[in-house]
Amino acid sequence: MTRRWPWWLVVAGGVIMASLWPVYISLHGPTSFDLGGRFLGRDTLFWGAMLEGPPSLLIAGGLLALLPGIWVALGGPARIGYVLVLVSLVIPGVVDLVIVAIVPPLLYPVEAVGLALLAIAGRRLHPLTRIVFGVMAVLLATTLLQLFLSREQFDAIEAYRIHGVMAHVAVGIGWAVAGLAEALRPRR
Repeated sequence: MTRRWPWWLVVAGGVIMASLWPVYISLHGPTSFDLGGRFLGRDTLFWGAMLEGPPSLLIAGGLLALLPGIWVALGGPARIGYVLVLVSLVIPGVVDLVIVAIVPPLLYPVEAVGLALLAIAGRRLHPLTRIVFGVMAVLLATTLLQLFLSREQFDAIEAYRIHGVMAHVAVGIGWAVAGLAEALRPRR
């Protein structure tokens, strides 16, 4: 895992993910009802696609560019986590761009499990990266609690905004911090 440039793709993806959430939520609104705002001539479907598509694919591209070194460095459970994270980033990222809309977070549980496995078993990763991956796993798993709310409850607490802060802003910052920790770590 001596190549560092792929981690800068992860940083870029995380920064873009966290940065576009305020644009998206200001156009969409904090509830499940889309206010239909526009920015730079584009609607919420476009900004939703940009919020998830390019950042997810940048992160996945960075992680893929670490092959084969990362595969050799990771043990069995961490390799499973690596694959789960890649799948959970690439599928929604491509779908978002193809349909130009934000897709429901159906693969968040897969990403959470993958990140948890990397946090627990990714012994060759920087300790800060492992902690960040663990926190990201908890955040993504926590967003699933919204499934237990009715639409009225969800909208009453403006849960769309809460979900985005956890799943896009905090997780985006997490990707950026993990990427920086790995890119700037001393060479072994």
